[in-house]
Amino acid sequence: MLILAVLVVAAGAAVYFITRGNEEAPKEITLMTWGGDFVPREVIDEFTKETGIIVNYKEVTSNEDMQSLLEANPDQYDLLVVTDYMVDILRQNGMLEVLDKSKLPNYANINPVYHGNYYDPKDEVSIPYAISISLLLVNQEEVANLGAQPITTYSDLWQEELRNKVVVVDWSVEIMGIVLKSLGYEYNETDPAKVAEAREKLFALKPNIVRFETNTPEDSLINGEAVAGFMYSNQAVKGNAADPKLEPVFPTEGMPIFIDCWVMSKQAPNKDGAYQFLNFIMRPEIAARIADLTKFTTPNKAAEPYLPEDYRNNPMLNLPDEVVENTSFYIAVDKVLDEYEHIYAEFKLR
Repeated sequence: MLILAVLVVAAGAAVYFITRGNEEAPKEITLMTWGGDFVPREVIDEFTKETGIIVNYKEVTSNEDMQSLLEANPDQYDLLVVTDYMVDILRQNGMLEVLDKSKLPNYANINPVYHGNYYDPKDEVSIPYAISISLLLVNQEEVANLGAQPITTYSDLWQEELRNKVVVVDWSVEIMGIVLKSLGYEYNETDPAKVAEAREKLFALKPNIVRFETNTPEDSLINGEAVAGFMYSNQAVKGNAADPKLEPVFPTEGMPIFIDCWVMSKQAPNKDGAYQFLNFIMRPEIAARIADLTKFTTPNKAAEPYLPEDYRNNPMLNLPDEVVENTSFYIAVDKVLDEYEHIYAEFKLR
């Protein structure tokens, strides 16, 4: 009887600790990515209401800042959304969890066209979330009123008539990219002679820049401060919606394409909660709502029937084949960033 009593007590203790362990399982996750409702708050709130899991949202201004924060505290973050080149860096640095696809049945909704890219060749550590390109948004009517020629290329931004009339996103790699493309070179050029040539042409653009603005460059065109802007496609969509005179221009030299992806920290404190969140946002109707709210192109093929008609008919969101064929990735940003940042800092001070 004594042995039986001991066994009963032991079993009860085991049940108690297992139950207690389940009760104390983390009921929150922490994600880190861009601000500006990049992951819509209403979608996060819906997930919390459904699962009881609280989502802490850390807003960061650059991929490099996210890298630094993750490397310093890998056990404080569950999920991040970073741009393709940073996925590649974090993957090679061993910071990312290899995702268990058996816990992500909705991964099947991702369009295969976005599989197997350079940053994650085996699709092991990332899930595409938002696709965008950088392009020009132009008020061609006001360009003509200034006496300038219609803008169809990056090179047209150097026209003297556009003094103090151009707004650009505030990132060295992108602005150097404009210059390199206008010279007929590729992004992230490392040849010293070509970089020096780009540096001189970059400095010549400074009189035409009225504002450096990463979050809302479209506002400078809406309020008439600028007549042309280099920005991300979701920003151009918002600008065009506010003023139809603001027209997208797909520069003939080519455009950069970005795939922002979900990744999981290898030391994520709540991996089960993170998997639940990832599977939730890959539901077709949720992915469609995210795409419509953020104005990014969705990689979720199953979401297409849920997208509103104006989204499906917008060439800045549903990119024409000839536009996609004229895009390319920024690759190996880490190899040019220091040099480009140095040139860019000098450029902004002039």
